[in-house]
Amino acid sequence: MKKLSSVTLFAAMLFLAPKMIGSTVPATASASLPCPPPPAVVASFLALTPGQVEQMGALLTQVLPTLETLGQQSAEVQQQLDLLLGQTNTDPAQIGALVLQLHALQLEAAQVVEGFHHAFAGLLTQDQKQKLEGVSVASQLQPVVGAFRALHLVPPPPSTSCQKH
Repeated sequence: MKKLSSVTLFAAMLFLAPKMIGSTVPATASASLPCPPPPAVVASFLALTPGQVEQMGALLTQVLPTLETLGQQSAEVQQQLDLLLGQTNTDPAQIGALVLQLHALQLEAAQVVEGFHHAFAGLLTQDQKQKLEGVSVASQLQPVVGAFRALHLVPPPPSTSCQKH
Protein backbone atom coordinates (compact mmCIF):
# COMPACT_ATOMS: atom_id res chain seq x y z
CA MET A 1 0.00 0.00 0.00
CA LYS A 2 2.86 2.38 0.88
CA LYS A 3 4.55 1.62 -2.44
CA LEU A 4 1.29 2.26 -4.32
CA SER A 5 0.85 5.72 -2.78
CA SER A 6 4.40 6.65 -3.78
CA VAL A 7 3.60 5.49 -7.27
CA THR A 8 0.43 7.57 -7.23
CA LEU A 9 2.37 10.64 -6.08
CA PHE A 10 4.84 10.28 -8.91
CA ALA A 11 2.10 9.55 -11.43
CA ALA A 12 0.48 12.84 -10.53
CA MET A 13 3.80 14.62 -10.88
CA LEU A 14 4.42 13.01 -14.25
CA PHE A 15 1.02 13.82 -15.70
CA LEU A 16 1.26 17.42 -14.53
CA ALA A 17 4.91 18.01 -15.44
CA PRO A 18 5.33 20.51 -18.23
CA LYS A 19 8.00 20.25 -20.90
CA MET A 20 10.24 22.84 -19.19
CA ILE A 21 12.40 20.71 -16.94
CA GLY A 22 15.32 23.06 -16.32
CA SER A 23 13.28 25.78 -14.61
CA THR A 24 14.02 26.77 -11.06
CA VAL A 25 11.81 28.27 -8.40
CA PRO A 26 12.56 31.95 -7.79
CA ALA A 27 13.75 32.77 -4.27
CA THR A 28 10.99 35.34 -3.80
CA ALA A 29 7.93 35.04 -5.96
CA SER A 30 5.68 37.99 -6.52
CA ALA A 31 1.94 37.59 -5.96
CA SER A 32 1.37 38.29 -9.64
CA LEU A 33 3.65 35.51 -10.93
CA PRO A 34 2.21 32.17 -11.98
CA CYS A 35 3.12 29.10 -9.96
CA PRO A 36 6.37 27.44 -10.98
CA PRO A 37 6.09 24.18 -12.91
CA PRO A 38 6.10 20.95 -10.87
CA PRO A 39 9.65 19.92 -11.83
CA ALA A 40 10.93 23.29 -10.60
CA VAL A 41 9.08 22.89 -7.30
CA VAL A 42 10.46 19.37 -6.85
CA ALA A 43 13.99 20.52 -7.73
CA SER A 44 13.79 23.41 -5.27
CA PHE A 45 12.23 21.43 -2.43
CA LEU A 46 14.72 18.58 -2.72
CA ALA A 47 17.61 21.00 -3.37
CA LEU A 48 18.60 19.11 -6.50
CA THR A 49 21.94 19.88 -8.06
CA PRO A 50 22.01 21.05 -11.69
CA GLY A 51 23.18 17.56 -12.65
CA GLN A 52 20.26 15.96 -10.82
CA VAL A 53 17.83 18.37 -12.49
CA GLU A 54 19.26 17.38 -15.86
CA GLN A 55 18.95 13.68 -15.03
CA MET A 56 15.37 14.17 -13.79
CA GLY A 57 14.62 15.93 -17.08
CA ALA A 58 16.06 13.02 -19.05
CA LEU A 59 13.93 10.56 -17.05
CA LEU A 60 10.81 12.64 -17.60
CA THR A 61 11.57 12.87 -21.32
CA GLN A 62 11.62 9.08 -21.45
CA VAL A 63 8.60 8.44 -19.24
CA LEU A 64 6.10 11.15 -20.20
CA PRO A 65 5.57 10.05 -23.83
CA THR A 66 5.07 6.45 -22.70
CA LEU A 67 2.50 7.48 -20.10
CA GLU A 68 0.77 9.76 -22.58
CA THR A 69 0.48 6.90 -25.07
CA LEU A 70 -0.84 4.55 -22.39
CA GLY A 71 -3.33 7.21 -21.29
CA GLN A 72 -4.59 7.65 -24.84
CA GLN A 73 -4.91 3.90 -25.31
CA SER A 74 -6.79 3.61 -22.01
CA ALA A 75 -9.16 6.41 -23.02
CA GLU A 76 -9.89 4.68 -26.33
CA VAL A 77 -10.57 1.34 -24.64
CA GLN A 78 -12.76 3.06 -22.03
CA GLN A 79 -14.70 4.78 -24.80
CA GLN A 80 -15.28 1.43 -26.54
CA LEU A 81 -16.36 -0.09 -23.23
CA ASP A 82 -18.78 2.79 -22.54
CA LEU A 83 -20.22 2.41 -26.02
CA LEU A 84 -20.79 -1.32 -25.54
CA LEU A 85 -22.32 -0.83 -22.11
CA GLY A 86 -24.76 1.69 -23.58
CA GLN A 87 -26.10 -0.85 -26.05
CA THR A 88 -28.98 -3.19 -25.31
CA ASN A 89 -27.61 -6.43 -26.76
CA THR A 90 -24.00 -6.55 -25.70
CA ASP A 91 -21.66 -9.47 -25.90
CA PRO A 92 -20.33 -10.19 -22.38
CA ALA A 93 -17.14 -11.62 -23.90
CA GLN A 94 -16.41 -8.32 -25.67
CA ILE A 95 -17.03 -6.38 -22.47
CA GLY A 96 -14.79 -8.76 -20.52
CA ALA A 97 -12.04 -8.46 -23.12
CA LEU A 98 -12.15 -4.66 -22.95
CA VAL A 99 -12.11 -4.70 -19.14
CA LEU A 100 -9.06 -6.97 -19.20
CA GLN A 101 -7.38 -4.77 -21.80
CA LEU A 102 -8.03 -1.66 -19.71
CA HIS A 103 -6.66 -3.38 -16.62
CA ALA A 104 -3.51 -4.43 -18.50
CA LEU A 105 -2.93 -0.84 -19.62
CA GLN A 106 -3.35 0.39 -16.05
CA LEU A 107 -0.85 -2.19 -14.79
CA GLU A 108 1.61 -1.22 -17.51
CA ALA A 109 1.31 2.47 -16.57
CA ALA A 110 1.86 1.62 -12.89
CA GLN A 111 5.00 -0.34 -13.82
CA VAL A 112 6.32 2.57 -15.86
CA VAL A 113 5.70 4.97 -12.96
CA GLU A 114 7.28 2.58 -10.47
CA GLY A 115 10.33 2.25 -12.71
CA PHE A 116 10.55 6.04 -12.92
CA HIS A 117 10.21 6.28 -9.16
CA HIS A 118 13.11 3.87 -8.60
CA ALA A 119 15.28 5.60 -11.20
CA PHE A 120 14.50 9.03 -9.72
CA ALA A 121 15.17 7.87 -6.16
CA GLY A 122 18.49 6.49 -7.41
CA LEU A 123 19.54 10.04 -8.30
CA LEU A 124 18.99 11.32 -4.77
CA THR A 125 21.18 11.64 -1.72
CA GLN A 126 20.01 10.12 1.56
CA ASP A 127 18.77 13.53 2.81
CA GLN A 128 16.83 14.07 -0.43
CA LYS A 129 15.31 10.60 -0.14
CA GLN A 130 14.13 11.44 3.39
CA LYS A 131 12.48 14.62 2.11
CA LEU A 132 10.80 12.61 -0.66
CA GLU A 133 9.52 10.12 1.91
CA GLY A 134 8.11 13.04 3.93
CA VAL A 135 6.19 14.22 0.87
CA SER A 136 4.88 10.70 0.37
CA VAL A 137 3.65 10.57 3.98
CA ALA A 138 2.07 14.03 3.63
CA SER A 139 0.32 12.85 0.48
CA GLN A 140 -1.19 9.93 2.38
CA LEU A 141 -2.38 12.25 5.15
CA GLN A 142 -3.83 14.91 2.86
CA PRO A 143 -7.33 13.35 2.68
CA VAL A 144 -7.82 13.70 6.45
CA VAL A 145 -6.33 17.18 6.87
CA GLY A 146 -9.60 18.87 5.85
CA ALA A 147 -11.43 17.25 8.75
CA PHE A 148 -8.76 18.40 11.20
CA ARG A 149 -8.86 21.91 9.69
CA ALA A 150 -12.68 22.00 9.95
CA LEU A 151 -12.41 21.26 13.67
CA HIS A 152 -9.67 23.90 14.10
CA LEU A 153 -7.20 21.24 15.21
CA VAL A 154 -4.62 22.36 12.65
CA PRO A 155 -3.99 25.79 11.15
CA PRO A 156 -5.01 26.55 7.57
CA PRO A 157 -2.27 26.20 4.97
CA PRO A 158 -0.14 29.26 4.28
CA SER A 159 -1.23 31.34 1.34
CA THR A 160 0.72 30.66 -1.82
CA SER A 161 2.86 33.36 -3.32
CA CYS A 162 1.83 32.53 -6.86
CA GLN A 163 -1.40 32.52 -8.81
CA LYS A 164 -2.86 29.17 -9.79
CA HIS A 165 -4.07 28.90 -13.37
